[in-house]
Amino acid sequence: MIFVAAIKAMKIPSSKFLILATIFAFTIKAKAGDRWETLRAINLVENPTNQTHVGRFGELGPYQFRPATWRMHTDKPFRLAVQREAADEVAVKHYNWIKRSLEQANVHASAFNIAMAWNCGLETVLRGRAPAASYDYAQRVANLIEISQEPSVQPVAPSNLGPSTPHRVYFDENAESLRFRILAPGPRFVLATR
Repeated sequence: MIFVAAIKAMKIPSSKFLILATIFAFTIKAKAGDRWETLRAINLVENPTNQTHVGRFGELGPYQFRPATWRMHTDKPFRLAVQREAADEVAVKHYNWIKRSLEQANVHASAFNIAMAWNCGLETVLRGRAPAASYDYAQRVANLIEISQEPSVQPVAPSNLGPSTPHRVYFDENAESLRFRILAPGPRFVLATR
């Protein structure tokens, strides 16, 4: 109600208001979508099989929180990290904290940088000296996000495999080779299908 009164006081025509409201709504949805795509990719890299046991460094749950990270964002017991609802709540808070901290340090808050900070810590990313394993981790997260944004590739069975063969090869019918997308600069790999 207050928002509508403010719009009327500014004398914005209703058609322009509708356009502004639509743009604002899509912006909010896009930001939340980016966050959830990143968190989903982090979950797939951290704990793809949804293990519920404590890891070797004390990490737990779908996002593999460590106790100190969990306590940064909630007073709930750490054992609740295996419950999806509680883990998602803390993951959103941790994501927002990392993103806000990167932006305050004038570092681009890309999914790659957020994933790297998730893996090796914010200070390490801000210093610019992340270990190779964290770089690989962030690259896998970024690749999963990119794959999720591409049109889906349908599985196609090659003609030389009989119907009893359980294997499927994923490729485009019209392509002569499988192509793997590498986000970081480096060599491009092509796997020939013939």
